[in-house]
This record gives sequence, structure tokens and C-alpha cells, in this order.
Amino acid sequence: MAAFPFTMLGTLAAVLLTQLFAVRTGQMRGKTGVKAPAMSGSDEFERANRVHLNTVEQIVIFLPVLWVFAAVAGDLYAGIGAVVWIVGRVLYSQAYMADPAKRELGFMIGILAILLMFLGATGLIVWSLFTA
Repeated sequence: MAAFPFTMLGTLAAVLLTQLFAVRTGQMRGKTGVKAPAMSGSDEFERANRVHLNTVEQIVIFLPVLWVFAAVAGDLYAGIGAVVWIVGRVLYSQAYMADPAKRELGFMIGILAILLMFLGATGLIVWSLFTA
């Protein structure tokens, strides 16, 4: 069995969510008539596209932090961090699609998950330097 099953599942779920947002962006192109390579046109397309692009921006930070955190804090804690990040992204997506002005809660949940894992990993690594 894999050494980090929760972290791996969290990673795969985050990648899947990002791809689902990409598919929705493509569907919005068809629905609203925004032809590639255009990046603007209808509010509905632009909202879906922004959710996808913001998630891509976040996943670049999220994945390395997740895996470093898993290595120093443990698989279960990293898996919990992944679930929190994914919930934040889903809430962000739902709010942004309905009313972009109401996206803050989902965004803050995702950022908080990253920040807590980052600070936790950094603290544990520094701590180990002085207690080894």
C-alpha cells in the first residue's frame, strides 16, 4: 500500500476538480458563443473561466505545500488539509458563478488551508533542526 494514501487521494481530487472547472469553461464557450482564443465575451463564460484560472493559480501553491506538510506532519493531517482546500474551491466556484462579489468565503477557506499547512510544515522543519 502507498505511504501517503490520504495525500494522494487529496492530490487526485484537487486535479480532478481543476479539470472539471476546465470542462465547465469549455461548456460555457459553447453555450455563450465565445469562440477560442477569445477570453472575454459573456459574464457567464468569464466567471467560469476565472474560477478555472484562479484554481490553476492556487493549485501551483497548494500541491507542493500539501506534500511537504504530509512529509513532516503526516498523511492524515495533509489529507484533511486537502479536503479543506477542495471545499474552499467548491464554495469559491459556486459563489463566483452566482455573484463574484460573494466569493470571499471560499477563497479564504482555501488560502487558510494553504497557509496553515505552510506554517505547520515550516514550524515542524525548523523545530526539527533544533531538537535533532
